[in-house]
Amino acid sequence: MRAMSPTTTVLQVLFTQGPLSRSQIAAATGLNPATVTRLTQALIDEGMVEEGRTRVEARQPGRRAIELHLRTDRTFVAGLVVNAYAQTVAIADIVGRTVAECDVPRLAGASARETLMALAAAAVDLAAANAVPRERIVGTGVLAAGLVTQDPNVVLKSPDIGWFDVAVDDPVRAVLDVPVVLETMQNGLNLAECAYGRAAGTAHAMLVSVALGIGSSLIVDDRLIRGAGQAASGFGHMPVAGAERPCNCGRRGCLTTLAAGYAVLCSLGLVEPYRTARDHDPAYAPLLADVLARAETGDPDASEALGAAGEALGEALKAASAVAAPEVIILSGPVPRAASYREGVERGLAPSPRDPFGWGGRLLVSDTPLASAAARLALERFVYGRIPELPPAASRHLPRSVPGDRSASGPRRPPRPLREGPSL
Repeated sequence: MRAMSPTTTVLQVLFTQGPLSRSQIAAATGLNPATVTRLTQALIDEGMVEEGRTRVEARQPGRRAIELHLRTDRTFVAGLVVNAYAQTVAIADIVGRTVAECDVPRLAGASARETLMALAAAAVDLAAANAVPRERIVGTGVLAAGLVTQDPNVVLKSPDIGWFDVAVDDPVRAVLDVPVVLETMQNGLNLAECAYGRAAGTAHAMLVSVALGIGSSLIVDDRLIRGAGQAASGFGHMPVAGAERPCNCGRRGCLTTLAAGYAVLCSLGLVEPYRTARDHDPAYAPLLADVLARAETGDPDASEALGAAGEALGEALKAASAVAAPEVIILSGPVPRAASYREGVERGLAPSPRDPFGWGGRLLVSDTPLASAAARLALERFVYGRIPELPPAASRHLPRSVPGDRSASGPRRPPRPLREGPSL
């Protein structure tokens, strides 16, 4: 984790434990009382903190102290989300509360730059409509489908929206004129859930997003795990023994072919299995939405297919938990909202004849809107300084191809030569 400044340390303790007196802040942070007095006065002058009621110090009877708390009317962040299904924006205050959120209509034929500028402009309009001065927005979080990198913020590969090597900073800053932080949807949602959502306070969490495909995010010891080439979100392409259905990555037997929305559609005979490596067909999305609606009304075929897919995911998660040891597994996306799918996941995670112990953590379904997660990502980076440090530069600048994606073009790293060793 990157080192935090004393100012962000004070803001963090006020966020997690406030309201607090200056002496309580000093005790909680280990900072010198004189330093706390100076820092809190600067934060008061900036409008981020304000004084509240006066009370008697519990540790020093007879001595009165003034409580300090965060001001929720002066510091705001914006969140922008772009994926194959929706474009949304949100405004959040300094404690992560969503002030407002709205969908943004797609611009027909718009370039990536035009789309990002339109989203930023929508955030400005949303702020104005909710009496949030534009100059009070201190940062913007952007969540995008696909593979991304930071420093610089670039969407490297997002076939679902047709973006490749798209620079994010310039078009957003041209409208909002604030710093930008970019993440994948899964990473952004996982960070938001662990800081503000139902998994708040969790240091070890795995998030799995299920739509047509499967995406994932892993936090271990409060640190976001990106993996080599930042491609650690490929849980859906984990091979499953005995599975043979072709996957869109070009291989056979990936978890996606058993547990994703694509698997459900194949099981119901609504689509043909992929014959070659390709991106998910956008036309499959409304078919999946129809299946989910049928399951909600009690359709037995839809419910059975979703239950079987959920059970396959649960079994895979049980195997993954033996390595990652998450306290919490968070499900997100449209498919886990189906009760039959969630019940299947629970069956897969439960004890079985082969595994009499099962998995003993908490299983949650995310209820955090993506745009709110994007705004909270900006809050974590630009106010509280809790975003995990970036990976080494050598792993940040990547080709369009990712492990297991044989349809992608671009240079590939040559295999590492084997080193000879003694014969055994």
